[in-house]
Amino acid sequence: MRPSTAVATACLIGLGSATLAQPAFAAGPPAPAPGAHLMMDTASAPSLATVQAWQAKSPYSAIGVYIDVDTDVDDRYDKVQANLTPSWVAAVQHGGWHVLPIYVGRQAPNKCTSRTFHYINADPTKAAAQGRAAADDADSSARALGLSAGAPIVLDMEAYTAGCATKAMQAFFGAWTTQLHAHGRMSAIYGSRNSTIADVASLGSHGFATPDSVWVATASGKAQTTSLPPLVDGTYRGYRLNQFNLGVTRRYGGASLNIDESAVDDYVWDTTAPALSMGTLAPAVARDRVTVTWSATDGGGSGVARYQVRSRHAAFGRRSGAWSKVSTVYAPHRRISLSGGQQACLQVRAIDHAGNVTHWHKACTARYLDDKALHAGKGWRHLRLKAAYGHSLSVARAKHRELTAGRILARSVGVLLGGDGTVEVRIGGHVVGRVSGRGLHWLQLARQRHGVLHLRTVSRKRVAIDAVVVRH
Repeated sequence: MRPSTAVATACLIGLGSATLAQPAFAAGPPAPAPGAHLMMDTASAPSLATVQAWQAKSPYSAIGVYIDVDTDVDDRYDKVQANLTPSWVAAVQHGGWHVLPIYVGRQAPNKCTSRTFHYINADPTKAAAQGRAAADDADSSARALGLSAGAPIVLDMEAYTAGCATKAMQAFFGAWTTQLHAHGRMSAIYGSRNSTIADVASLGSHGFATPDSVWVATASGKAQTTSLPPLVDGTYRGYRLNQFNLGVTRRYGGASLNIDESAVDDYVWDTTAPALSMGTLAPAVARDRVTVTWSATDGGGSGVARYQVRSRHAAFGRRSGAWSKVSTVYAPHRRISLSGGQQACLQVRAIDHAGNVTHWHKACTARYLDDKALHAGKGWRHLRLKAAYGHSLSVARAKHRELTAGRILARSVGVLLGGDGTVEVRIGGHVVGRVSGRGLHWLQLARQRHGVLHLRTVSRKRVAIDAVVVRH
């Protein structure tokens, strides 16, 4: 990172300016390990022509850019972002590179550094408020550039005296992450090992929200992301960035740039929607309330943040109404209510912290319509039976006895039967099938049928109709 120059940064992290002695147009960077790739960043975004030349010839697949910061806290003295526009971002991404937004705002409290900054307050409560404000500002800037939530926003915290104002720094870092998550974005924090990363590494143990990725300035010259003290091996596995070269000049496609180089774990970028699966619902239920469950996993790495749900209902045999207004839930279940004969559908989709959204998944069921709600012709009698649905049965012992249920729209019809007789099902005068035997029997129709539903006995054996159910 370059608050003023790369040399100043190197000195601040204890490397000494001699570390930056680089030959003009140095040889290419070392290759990263499997599971990681190379990223470059420079003070000011290069011209699109230069980036496109590098995209064609260089080994990099990502670029870090410094996004706008509120002028009240802007400490970027050497960055002129004349090239950084929404169209530039879109073109760079279209060319195959990731774009990593970097935010340089308030720095450590003034007692922790000898440089002049817009400072974080040494009081943890006030520092947390400043962290939230920084996240709001960063989110606004990223949105203005058209930067999706597929990449974290990096908080650039330059080196400060190790162990100075730790509580305030951790309050700021935790609030930054919490607020970015509230905006549906991932968080990352950049800094030197002795100060910034040391405080970040212990955030979780002190009850603060931890960033999704950590970017460590090592200037080690080695493009590896595994051993980065003070990060403990295994923490942030797959979500590390190592800035291994500072201020090196490279030349590709006829264009040269002075850049910093980093190795980036592939999972830092999340452009994959979560995988969601719905729990199984019975096609017909007797209850007036049903709980729909689902589960989701996020292979992209940012984690499932929330779910959106909507529902719609249809009265018995009628067309469904419009989907309800979308609501947000955080638990993977939702209860829906059903009146007699009603069909209900619930749609769910999952959203991860990077803003990736699954397609809608749907589950439907229908509640039985009790036999008492059917119109009975001659030859039927109602029996009260506690074990039956609605505590009643419609019973007939002769042929050609009919129950009707008015006009319906159906793709499948279920009849809950008792007794040994056979029932013929007609819709709009068309025979759609026959059912017999005890239990629930479904008729799956070749196409939707519309018309009056008739249930007609076709034998002299005892028929007991408990309920019907219709789905369309």
